[in-house]
Amino acid sequence: MIGSVLAACGLFVLLAVGLRWWRAMQRVAIPADIRPYLIASGVSALAGAAAFVFGVGILGGIAAALALIGGVALPALYAGSAQLPRTPAVAVGGPVLNFTAADDSGAPFDLATLRGTPFLLKFFRGHWCPYCVAELRRWEELRPELAARSIAIVTVCADSAEAIRRGRGKHGLQAIMLPDPDLAITERYNLRNPKNFAPKPGVIIPLPIPTTILVDADGVVRWIDQATDYMHRSDPQRVLAAIRAALDVPDHATTRRTAVG
Repeated sequence: MIGSVLAACGLFVLLAVGLRWWRAMQRVAIPADIRPYLIASGVSALAGAAAFVFGVGILGGIAAALALIGGVALPALYAGSAQLPRTPAVAVGGPVLNFTAADDSGAPFDLATLRGTPFLLKFFRGHWCPYCVAELRRWEELRPELAARSIAIVTVCADSAEAIRRGRGKHGLQAIMLPDPDLAITERYNLRNPKNFAPKPGVIIPLPIPTTILVDADGVVRWIDQATDYMHRSDPQRVLAAIRAALDVPDHATTRRTAVG
């Protein structure tokens, strides 16, 4: 009896925390503090383990197993979410590295054609990653500010062109989106994650480290933001603040001439 109650409680806690996390993702509101989720997951796992100690029937055993396995999953993912730092091949104040590629429609793209236009160059893991998708969807909040400054968005990920097209359509993403399955562009920027990651069972896929690079109209890098944990990304307002600080610089010479005149 006690075991069955513990199993049910553990499964209830797991479902509650899972549903809350899913709703947060649907609102593209990545939790800044996931400690409550980790605590709840731990409670679920402990309840599932305790249920086996007290003894359970078949249904209780299934519930206890789900609570135990599910409760361990989130802390395990969080423990492995840290990104090993990599020094990008570009630096603030230096030139962006040009490259050519085919976009998700198969059309040729040359980064050099953006000269004269400021842009955000975004390296991300893939459309299967909820954190990456949430970040990109939140960037859509910046569209009015980006359009006012004629800022383009260029994204690079390890997905195939087909996967990118599906993700673009599903999430309503507007950007120049470049598939980089062999990580040629990622390697050029020295942003390959030194750790391999397997989003599918039995498949080892190297991935980019999530990184944002702000480039001005002259092709000069003005800001670099690299994730140290793939579960934590920059808030859109932080990106906007960086854009304002880097690009909204008054022309002091023009100001002086106006004042003298």
